[in-house]
Amino acid sequence: MASEPPHDRSIAPTPADDADLVRLAGRIARFGGWSIEIPSGELYWTSELFSLFGYESEGGAPPLDVAIGMYPDDQRPMIEAAMNRNIVEKVTTDLESIVVDREGREIRVRIIGVPVLDEAGAVVRVQGAIYDITEIVTERENRIAAQESLQRTLDYIPDFVFFIDEHWRITFANRALLAFLDLPAERLYSEPIWSIVPELAAGPFTNGLQRAMNERTSSTARARVEQYGITLEGTVHPVENGIAVFARDVTDEVERQREMDAVAAVAREQAALIEASTEAMLIEDLDNVVLYWNQGAEQLYGWSSEEAVGRNIRELIYADPADFEGPGAELLRDGRWFGELTQRTKDGRALIIECRWQVVLDAEGRPAKIFVVNSDVTELRRQQQALSRAQRTESLGTLAGGIAHDLNNVLTPLLMSVQLLKTQSPAPDQLALLEGMEAAVRRGADMVDQVLSFARGVDGVRELVDLAQVVRELFRITLPTISPSITVTQRIGELPAILGDRTQILQVLLNLVANARDSMPEGGELTISTGRQTVIASGRASTGLAPGEYAVITVDDTGTGMTGEVLDRIFEPFFTTKQLGRGTGLGLANTQAIVESHGGAITAHSAPGAGSRFIVLLPVAQDGAVLVPQQEPTDPVARGAGELVLVVDDEASIRDLMRQALEAHGYRVVEAAHGLEAVEMLERHAEEMAVVITDVIMPMMDGAAVAAHIAERYPHVAVIAASGFPGAGGLAELSAHGVRHTLAKPFTTESLLRTVRAAVTRSA
Repeated sequence: MASEPPHDRSIAPTPADDADLVRLAGRIARFGGWSIEIPSGELYWTSELFSLFGYESEGGAPPLDVAIGMYPDDQRPMIEAAMNRNIVEKVTTDLESIVVDREGREIRVRIIGVPVLDEAGAVVRVQGAIYDITEIVTERENRIAAQESLQRTLDYIPDFVFFIDEHWRITFANRALLAFLDLPAERLYSEPIWSIVPELAAGPFTNGLQRAMNERTSSTARARVEQYGITLEGTVHPVENGIAVFARDVTDEVERQREMDAVAAVAREQAALIEASTEAMLIEDLDNVVLYWNQGAEQLYGWSSEEAVGRNIRELIYADPADFEGPGAELLRDGRWFGELTQRTKDGRALIIECRWQVVLDAEGRPAKIFVVNSDVTELRRQQQALSRAQRTESLGTLAGGIAHDLNNVLTPLLMSVQLLKTQSPAPDQLALLEGMEAAVRRGADMVDQVLSFARGVDGVRELVDLAQVVRELFRITLPTISPSITVTQRIGELPAILGDRTQILQVLLNLVANARDSMPEGGELTISTGRQTVIASGRASTGLAPGEYAVITVDDTGTGMTGEVLDRIFEPFFTTKQLGRGTGLGLANTQAIVESHGGAITAHSAPGAGSRFIVLLPVAQDGAVLVPQQEPTDPVARGAGELVLVVDDEASIRDLMRQALEAHGYRVVEAAHGLEAVEMLERHAEEMAVVITDVIMPMMDGAAVAAHIAERYPHVAVIAASGFPGAGGLAELSAHGVRHTLAKPFTTESLLRTVRAAVTRSA
């Protein structure tokens, strides 16, 4: 007997191995095998099929009629027909059907049946496999349903919707475009768009298509297509593998020019609103919950769209939600609201917002949403306020210039009268009274000068100032004006010299003391302290001061105090909390301007009922600077020797006092009330005239004209210009006519005499 060839068991699997692999594959792929014996009709299921249908395998497969009964009634004829083809026609069948498992669940299956023939060609068995394709069918049906839904949606749109691939061929067109073009499908989907509509090969619409395809950016454009006699407006968006185009026929809009202009205006306005970075556009529901928050709102308020949407606008951008209630009620009542509100950013910064709110109606005309456009006008309002303040300051300068001359003309005879009375050996108590009057007149002159300084600037004269002396003068001036119910405490420490304007520094302290006094109408305590302070480099950001040594003057009171809102505005020009007629609102504004012009700083601290504290820091003078004490000239004024002086002024009282003072010191005097009269006096006394003292601003003929006349006709006569308005433009003109001596009203008798003596000496 011949031996059997050996088998390589390490490579070829055994039948048992094959069965295991098949069962494993069946469990993974959810399919099972089956067979039907012919002609007995006995049915066989594999274990995987039992598991698929939810049956136990111990009892074997169910009878054939029971198995066919697992298919719904409408499916059974199809199953029986397939079996008949297997048996009669001896062909393989492949179909999809539904099977109801033991739990009553419908399973989508694929059934494959293969006839098995004997040697005579007769069918002895039909066998095959059943696959669970429920997930596959569901996914396929969902995909088909989605495609059909998209197709129905796009077909429902009356505008043209189509997709173009990288080769500029249409890959999809909705029903509206198909009906409009009326082209065979083989041409529509095979030729480039330029071949189908040649007019699209150039123009703005083409540029939009090219940008969307090449640069992947969206765009909107219009194009006239004469081929079809229409104007198209299209929006182009980049999509995967091409671009999507949404186009509509706007021919009627073009023809109705007026209607089109209105639409274009709305479109431009909307585009501007969207693009403007300083404007916030948002949509709210009727309960003011944010539904939409654009990029402009993000930039303006600092809240991202994700943070803002879903929140109530009251809580989001209002420090006090009550600020919103009035405008919000008007909006719902009237359908729109325009105005300005104070709002806040995410970090708490206050904004002034110009609001334009509109209620949006639904299709039935009922309020549905609120459309909001908010613009930041904080900087604009700040600039407008600054301009308004500048204009008011300019007006003040004009007003001050107009009244300075008259005020100084009023003060001049007062000052000279007091000084003349002091020369008449008054009693001690009368002398004290006269000195007080003189100090008051000088103080009035300083006040006029301060108003002018505020209007023109506060540069002033910079010289070494002994602060201790200024403080002593402060007490001498203010103590008599302070009520006995106010206790004044002095805590005077080391007080170095500074470089500045002595009069301006005294004005600062007088303003602070006056404000402290006025804040304590029922009495209290006023404390003035002095000292030194070192400002280091790291402190500059908070104080605004350069590093170095500073003199410190502190004014404390126990008065009524100020609220935070008032404290924020106390240094604004014209802002005052005093009653009408009790304050101009310039005191603290001028105080701050003076301190800052000296390189210093002023700060205020206060609270209602807790009094106020003002701290002034002024830079100490550099080392090595020598303080020269202010001294009045002590040498006696030389008397006149009968020289003739012409006094020209439109104020009779000033002329009279000047005449008395000059005659009392050895001069002869003649008077003139205006320039024309002065010319007549000069003609009569030309040979003996030594000095002419002329006011600058006079009716009929002013001081500049008088000086010009003298320079031309009587060059040997010295001219002194007297002005009640320091800095008046006429002084420059007088200087051009050779005037070298001036008197600033109000002037003292001694200043008058020294100036006249200097003029006489120079002209001699």
